[in-house]
Amino acid sequence: MANPFSYGGIVSARQFCNRVTELRELVRAAKNNERLFIHGERRVGKTSLLKSVMSTLREAGGICFYIDVWKCVDEADFRRVCASALSGYALEKGKGALGKLAELFSGVAPSFGIDESGKPTVTLVRDRSRPEGPDVEEILRAPGRISAMEPGRPVLVVFDEFQQIREISGLKLEKVLRSVIQEETGVAWFFCGSRATLLREMFLKKGSPLFRSSGHYPVGAIGFAHWRPFITGEFDQSGKKISPGTVRMLVQATGGHPFYTQMLCSALWDISGHTASESDLEAAVSLLLDRESGTYATLWNSLPDQPRKMLRAIALEGTLFKPTSGDMVRKYGFSSPSTAKSALLYLLKHDHASQDEKGGYHLSDRFLGMWCLRNVAT
Repeated sequence: MANPFSYGGIVSARQFCNRVTELRELVRAAKNNERLFIHGERRVGKTSLLKSVMSTLREAGGICFYIDVWKCVDEADFRRVCASALSGYALEKGKGALGKLAELFSGVAPSFGIDESGKPTVTLVRDRSRPEGPDVEEILRAPGRISAMEPGRPVLVVFDEFQQIREISGLKLEKVLRSVIQEETGVAWFFCGSRATLLREMFLKKGSPLFRSSGHYPVGAIGFAHWRPFITGEFDQSGKKISPGTVRMLVQATGGHPFYTQMLCSALWDISGHTASESDLEAAVSLLLDRESGTYATLWNSLPDQPRKMLRAIALEGTLFKPTSGDMVRKYGFSSPSTAKSALLYLLKHDHASQDEKGGYHLSDRFLGMWCLRNVAT
């Protein structure tokens, strides 16, 4: 029997745990043409959730476009990725594809092909008569044109790893987007990312072009009440058992984070016999920590002294509240509250730590925290 637990990629169907409420709310938001910035930790399952939202919306007749900003290194890349994603609508129209592309964009020529799975693809290349191609605003107004062409069909545009847009253009593209999403009211816009601090700055800081342009929707860990039937069910259906106490210990160890929970479940399933026990769980944790020990040691040694001290503090606390309080500064040996704050900001900037909706700070990699407890806690 194959290992039933999946992690490290897009998770769907039976391997997708819970998110029932989030799926329902986001599909409703898409049908209502809402604008949301969706944020959460790295690997918490945002992309899998959004893919499920898009699949559900398409089944209801919706039109969805997924744009991965992470792969863009400059504005030209952003234009190309957006235009190619939106041009997929033309393929839906078959023989009318060329005409639809002409209606959506000017200054481009389509290049049709076949992908590895045998499905047709279209890529936009610049028209020789207009070497610069369509500008960003023209491309971003295409969903509004599609909405006008398809009355009654919800249109959703998803930007994944949206914070990258500031890295490639400063505020320029955000200003264009602000203008577009304010006017194209027949389209739902979802802006998703994993660097919550930067996303909050983009959407909640006065003076930012996108300030208060979208509602915010956090995606967090999954609770034990949902993990228990999922984990137990996957073990049962694969011919194994797992005790309730082991499930509870497992979820406590990972904090309910989907990636690390599935990862630990996978390791536990591999090493356990007929029934996974608490001792098997400890062995699975040790296996994973040994596997990543070199990576974690390299990271630890690469950190400056104060961020290293703050990383250890968060590992020991599990979730760190009031990191600059007098008690915390004295307990972990910082010279001043400002030094502790700078160390924390360093970890946040480099994605080693995250802040949850309750204001607590914790390490982004749950197993890094466990490694610290075992190796550098004193």
